Amino acid sequence: MKHYSMHEIVSALRSVEGMPYRLYTDVRQKALDTVKHDLDYAWFLPAFEEHVRVYSSTPIVAPTYQAYADWDRHGQRGDFDRAMYDLRTRLNRMWLAALLGIPGGKERCEDILYEFLHLPTWSLVAHHFDNSLKDYWDIPVDPYDETGRIRGIGRSRKQCLDLCSCSGAAILAEMAQTLEGIVDDNLLRWARQECVERVLKPFMSLSPYPHFEDNGNNWSGVCMSSMGIAAIYLITDEKTLAPFLMRVLEGLRVHIGDYKDDGTSPEGFGYWQYGFEYFLMFADLLKLRTDGRIDLLEDEKVLRVAGFGTDCCFGPSIKLPFGDCNWRGVLDEAVRRYVGAMGVTVCPQGDVEKSFNSVWEHGNLMLRHLVWKMQPMQEALEHPRSAVYPISELYMGFCRTPEDPLYVVAKGGNNGESHNHNDVGTFVIIRNDTMAVADTAGGAYNKEYFSEKRYTFFATRSGGHNFPIVDGVEQEGHGRCRARSFIVEKRGETDIITIDLSGTLKTDALDRFVRRITVNRITGSVEVRDSFRLNRAVEVRDRLILSGAPSKEQGSFLLRGGVRFTFSENMLAPELNRVDQKIEGADIYTLDLIPVHETVGDLEIIMTFDAVRSLVCPIC
Repeated sequence: MKHYSMHEIVSALRSVEGMPYRLYTDVRQKALDTVKHDLDYAWFLPAFEEHVRVYSSTPIVAPTYQAYADWDRHGQRGDFDRAMYDLRTRLNRMWLAALLGIPGGKERCEDILYEFLHLPTWSLVAHHFDNSLKDYWDIPVDPYDETGRIRGIGRSRKQCLDLCSCSGAAILAEMAQTLEGIVDDNLLRWARQECVERVLKPFMSLSPYPHFEDNGNNWSGVCMSSMGIAAIYLITDEKTLAPFLMRVLEGLRVHIGDYKDDGTSPEGFGYWQYGFEYFLMFADLLKLRTDGRIDLLEDEKVLRVAGFGTDCCFGPSIKLPFGDCNWRGVLDEAVRRYVGAMGVTVCPQGDVEKSFNSVWEHGNLMLRHLVWKMQPMQEALEHPRSAVYPISELYMGFCRTPEDPLYVVAKGGNNGESHNHNDVGTFVIIRNDTMAVADTAGGAYNKEYFSEKRYTFFATRSGGHNFPIVDGVEQEGHGRCRARSFIVEKRGETDIITIDLSGTLKTDALDRFVRRITVNRITGSVEVRDSFRLNRAVEVRDRLILSGAPSKEQGSFLLRGGVRFTFSENMLAPELNRVDQKIEGADIYTLDLIPVHETVGDLEIIMTFDAVRSLVCPIC
């Protein structure tokens, strides 16, 4: 991403007269045009009239002290998170209800905004780490030491900078801009002041910089972009705004730099979307604010990053399932429309109402559903399709037909990635909208999950993935555990993925391990051939993760989604065990293939998966 000097930023900001108050002056009319004339949003007005009715008859519930304290006391954050996000959901919905003139929306918006501004913190309690029950200071309050040198300026709990507080400032700053003349001016002035005091000032003070400023994961995308959005609306003087934006842009250079050069996000689809949607909103607003003189979306790498997200869509709702991301999700309609207008190939439109409701905590994005929806877009119907990302070592293959698709996803990579699971060399098989060979996705977000105990959980350890256990050993959680090579060959209708996984299992009994996955894109037949070289006889368990109990037949199992799994019963003994965990209500099972005979030297385990002709089966 291009570096902009202070002079370039100031000049760009001065290129447009009357800012920032000319920004999005037509937003109300655009939103009204969408909800009144676009059939995809015909549900909107009745749904929001119902929201106003419900909120008018139910009390506003803010997080309690007990929910707040639960993190320090027990390491749990669920009750506090739910209460915080419920308040934000109400605020976001009533923002749009007030903007569109829905009766009662203005009054409900004012009451919820009043409650939100009284919160002792806008951040999530877990992001205070172990300081949520006491005054939180990064460093001592007194900025000077005994010699008169600056020690730094403290940051209170109210000023904690995290995903929730920064995006909250973006919501309130844009809300205040769009609701001028609608909501009470006193509340809007208070909201602007709280944004400055809680977020903008702490960021630009002499306090230690926040950790996300030089860490390129989703935090940098969300936090830096959110503060940039808020600053554009709240700082009217170009010379004051310019250094703020310069720091934001440098942080976003780190964020974009963290994506691989092929555009992939090591954090998976969900966190890609979370970070990139905020980057898009800030880039669009900055382009508008500078009359196109600063356009972050002209960068070729940004276009590759935009394309990655749409390649992660398998079937109606399954997304790239690795790491802490859920594998059931929605490519946001506002994001889809925007990147499509940028010229990126996008998948066909899905359920617009479901997409809108899935961004309940992101009010800025909810608004852009109604504003960006009117943009023209050349939709390319090239989905589903196959994609290979060699730098991140990721294969996403589409097989069979669009009416009856089968997808194979395999990865190399390493175990030092953000939101990492120990899953180097794993694969999944998806038929239509069902995982036949599954990934458990993320575990419960509590204190232990992000501690040194992280890889004791089934969801994160390699034993919870489609990967062998040799001599009782599983993968370790660090960047040195990586694939030695990841090669994809295309031979006519067949794709061959060869992954050298030697060294990923730290046992002296294993000299070599190579996984070879052969995919027939026409028939959907998949062969996984695991080749081991053992220098002594040890137990080998080649493990599959299944969602739901399979149906056993001689030499085969019928998996969910209508996929038949076959193996050599003369050579391999299957062991099926239920795990005390579920995916969407279905029990999780491990299916281990264990060689019948002890082997020293070369050992091959061959697994074959075929889509059965009929999808009518009791477990589908």
